[in-house]
Amino acid sequence: MLSLFQVALGSVTTLVIYGVILAGVYKLFQVATDVGEIKEALLEIKRNTQDAAAPAPGRSMEIPAERLMRAVNAESYPPAIPDTPEPRR
Repeated sequence: MLSLFQVALGSVTTLVIYGVILAGVYKLFQVATDVGEIKEALLEIKRNTQDAAAPAPGRSMEIPAERLMRAVNAESYPPAIPDTPEPRR
């Protein structure tokens, strides 16, 4: 025969297991909702960046090669005249 303690312990264990299962299912729904919101936010960001990145009609986004080379060359050398004068000693 089962004692009263064993029956109570079995009932409590069963309730705890059911509680853990329900909490897991609840957490899965929360995660699914969060993933859905993240997906929506990423799609919205993608739509906004595609609209902003599109050049105006008739304008090219290309930089002329000569201008690009001059900019790179200018960055390679220090300025001939410094911006700030050196203090006198």
